[in-house]
Amino acid sequence: MNTRQNAEKEIREFLNSDESVILITGTHQYQKHSLVLEVLSEVASPSTVLFRANSMRNFGTILENPTATYKTGHGYGFGSHRVYVDSIKSTSWTKTPYAVDFSIIYPIDSVCKNNSKEEIIQDLVQRTNNKVFLISWTDNYDYSWLDELVDRKVIYDVEVEDPEYHARMLKSLRKI
Repeated sequence: MNTRQNAEKEIREFLNSDESVILITGTHQYQKHSLVLEVLSEVASPSTVLFRANSMRNFGTILENPTATYKTGHGYGFGSHRVYVDSIKSTSWTKTPYAVDFSIIYPIDSVCKNNSKEEIIQDLVQRTNNKVFLISWTDNYDYSWLDELVDRKVIYDVEVEDPEYHARMLKSLRKI
């Protein structure tokens, strides 16, 4: 099954491997990025993390701090790590550090429908010294354009925690 435990195990294996890019999909819409952040928080040595979202306005929701205003170029404390934020709009990248240890893009769905999708991903790969996490939200897109870049694919479903929600998500995917 595509449970949290399996996803967490795969992410840890990815971190300890020579692989560079992971694609995380599945029906657990709101927990995939949280799981990645949780696992990264356990990395012992201080690091820099770049979190790229579809819009700067969404960081309050994504990072579960709705009253906060996030700005590019500012490193936010995250345990022993610093998290920098920007968006899929290239104009937001100017204040982002060029060399980071880890990069996260969530939701990758927004990138799939963007005319500059290759540029967005290549910028992340070039900035990242270590690992890149591509994380879906709804799985309503074809991610095959990423196949040559992705080293590992992980599925994190909500089937065990909330079977009804999982079924609704699968049903919505079939409508497309």
